[in-house]
Amino acid sequence: MNWGAEALRERFAVHGRFYSADLDGRRFELRSHLEIFERSLSWPQAADAPADLVAVMMNPGGSRPLTEPDRRGWAPALPDRTQYQLMKLALRAQQAGRAIRHIRVINLSDLRTPKSAELFATLAGLADDRHSIFSPQRVAEMQAALGPTRRPVVLRAWGLARQIRSLAMQAVAATDQGEVLGLTDDVVAYRHPLPQRADLQLRWLDDMARQLAGHH
Repeated sequence: MNWGAEALRERFAVHGRFYSADLDGRRFELRSHLEIFERSLSWPQAADAPADLVAVMMNPGGSRPLTEPDRRGWAPALPDRTQYQLMKLALRAQQAGRAIRHIRVINLSDLRTPKSAELFATLAGLADDRHSIFSPQRVAEMQAALGPTRRPVVLRAWGLARQIRSLAMQAVAATDQGEVLGLTDDVVAYRHPLPQRADLQLRWLDDMARQLAGHH
C-alpha cells in the first residue's frame, strides 16, 4: 500500500523531548527522544510506555518543536522523511502480523545539527559526552528508553559515517541484549532508512520488513 505523508500523519502522532545544555562551556540545543505512535494510543502515557520498537539513529538533525515544550521538554514535532519511512515500516510489520504501533527514536548524539559536516566537526571538538544517551553518565535514562523487557526490539539505523564509529560501538554494546534489527556489513555501521536513491529506500523497507517478519 502506498502511504502518503498526509495519511501517515493522520495515522501517527510524533512528539519529541527537547532540551538545552551547556557542554564544554557552550550552549547547545538537543533532543533526547522522539515518540512515533498511532493516534489510538494516548499521550503523554506513550512517553513512558515501553515502545514496540526502539530505533537508534545518528542525531535529530533539524528536528524542532511545533509548540512551546511542556515542563518535561515534550512537544509535538513535525515528522521528516526518515520518520515517515519508520511509519511505513510499522505498517508493513502490521501487515505481516507484527504489532509495531509505537516506535521510540533515540540517537547516538542528541545534538540538533541539520548538516552532517557540522555535526562531525562539533563531535570532534567535544570532550563532554553527555550529548549521547549512551554516555556512562546516562545509563539509567538509556535503559528506561529501551524499556523494562530483557530483550527490547532494537533497530540500528544510524548510517555508515566513519566519524560516528566510536559512538556506534557504544550503542552496539548497549543494545546487544535486545532483538537486533538492521542492515550491516560489519556490525558497527548500519544502513540508514533513507538513502538518497528512491529504489534503495524501497529496498531498505523491503529488507527490514522481511527481517521483522523473520524475527516474529
